[in-house]
Amino acid sequence: MNSDGNVLTNAQRQKLCEMMSEALSELRMLGWAGKSELAGDLADAFHNLPIGIWRDDFSLSFFRNSFVGAYRRKYPHTRDYAAMVGEIIAMED
Repeated sequence: MNSDGNVLTNAQRQKLCEMMSEALSELRMLGWAGKSELAGDLADAFHNLPIGIWRDDFSLSFFRNSFVGAYRRKYPHTRDYAAMVGEIIAMED
């Protein structure tokens, strides 16, 4: 079990993969626009997710608070991936 107390469901993994796809598209656009620091920070927020979603100890709350949350705090006018993860967490109920 992860620290959230639940193993991810297939539906949660699907939504996380969709979110990663959006982030990769955004990374491409940031690169084309020459915004390398922003792109690097976004990549840093997501780079562990593809492996993490298959681990029993993966924590959606930790991912939200420590990775995409940190990105959001640094860049508050960007896409709110932290809120998206919050919606995925709510799928557990």
